[in-house]
Amino acid sequence: MKSIFLLMLMIAPPVSAGVYKWTDSDGNVHFGDRPVDIQSATEVKIRINNHTGVANSSGRNADREYLLKKIDEGKVADTEKKKKQKAETKKRKRLCKTYKTEYQIQLQSNRSYSMSPDGKRTYLSDNERMARQKKLSKGVSKHCR
Repeated sequence: MKSIFLLMLMIAPPVSAGVYKWTDSDGNVHFGDRPVDIQSATEVKIRINNHTGVANSSGRNADREYLLKKIDEGKVADTEKKKKQKAETKKRKRLCKTYKTEYQIQLQSNRSYSMSPDGKRTYLSDNERMARQKKLSKGVSKHCR
C-alpha cells in the first residue's frame, strides 16, 4: 500500500502556488494558478512591496519628517480654526440674546429713555424711539440667524 502511494506521488506533476500567464487560441491572455496548457504557460514573478506608510519610496527620513510636520501643522491649524469658530458662535449667541431682550423691552414699553453719563434719564421722542426700535430689529436680524 505504501509503495502505491509513493509511486503516485512520484508520477503526479509538481504542484506550485505560482501565477501563470498563457494565451489561448483566440489570442486572449489569461492569468491563473492552474494553466490549461502547461507547455504554453509561463510563470509570472510577483514582486511584493513591503514599504508602506508615510515614508516615500526612497525611504529618506528627512522627507518623512517633513511630511509628518506638515500633517501636524494642519491639525493645529484646524484646531485653532474650530476654536475661533466656537468663540464667534458664542459671541453671536450672546449678542442675539441681548438684542432680542432689548427689542422686546422696547416693544412692550410706552416710554423709552436713555441714561446720560451723569445718571439722568433722557426720554426719547417718538422718532428716536422708532429709530432705536429699527436699530434693535436690525441687530436681531444680524445676530440671530
